[in-house]
Amino acid sequence: MMLPDISISIINTNNLKFVLQCLASVYETAGNLDLEIYVVNNACTDGSTDSIRETYPRIKIIENCNKLGFSTNNNLSFAQASGRYLMLLNDDTIVNPNAFQALVEFLDSHPEAGAAGACLINPDGSPQKCYDHTPHPLYDGFQPLSEYLFPLRRSNGLPLEVANVDGACMVVRASAAKDVGYLDTSFDPLYSEEVDWCYRIRKAGWKIYHIPAAQVVHFGGMTMNRAPIGRYERIFEKKALFFRKHYGKWAVGAYKVSLFGANLAKSIIWGILWGLGKKSAKNEVKIHWNMVRRALFL
Repeated sequence: MMLPDISISIINTNNLKFVLQCLASVYETAGNLDLEIYVVNNACTDGSTDSIRETYPRIKIIENCNKLGFSTNNNLSFAQASGRYLMLLNDDTIVNPNAFQALVEFLDSHPEAGAAGACLINPDGSPQKCYDHTPHPLYDGFQPLSEYLFPLRRSNGLPLEVANVDGACMVVRASAAKDVGYLDTSFDPLYSEEVDWCYRIRKAGWKIYHIPAAQVVHFGGMTMNRAPIGRYERIFEKKALFFRKHYGKWAVGAYKVSLFGANLAKSIIWGILWGLGKKSAKNEVKIHWNMVRRALFL
């Protein structure tokens, strides 16, 4: 019996418009690939189950009565999946032609690759950051300054070995997932779970690649943008969890101190801009001052 090429897991939390758009693009660009698609309706109240089932009867729907975290929801899909590759795919994405083919062809021809990530782009075609360095408490704490001081290598249109890739569209070899396990649910509800997964995959001896030919439009943060202060706090909280899990107390301490200093500086800069009449600066001051108060207690 032939296994599906990719088992895709999509989490939908009352984003019916986006998930239908995403699914349409998946089917339109699938070509000869055999896809197994799971949609986890995460305590949806917008009629998602009926709409998806009516439009795409072959899709396997998992319904949650209670809202669960990103890792837990995807693991529900992967526990049932039978594909050669497992894919995380955000509901707020549109798959461009040949994107999945590029990922599968690369992984098929590179047995050392445990995972690969797509090239994420904005709706206007501009690039998004979709891979990163190995996490480091000072590099992560002092972003975005550290990104200017230590820029990422450019792919120049060719596959590039990287430390981790973005989970908006990430494919993991099923045998690599069997080696290291699925997503760590301690990162629920969201953030840094794919960084942790990539770290464990690399630690087990596999490689991670960014594939520029696999282009996927990512609208980005459609849900979390509703609460930016909580979003930023959760990002930093989960990164602290990553350092605590893999590096130990010294790294967590260094991360907290650097995060405190960086957000204090940002608060001052945005405060000056607010005083000079830049209206949008007010919200930035709130976000960064909140992190000054919270950074040492993550």
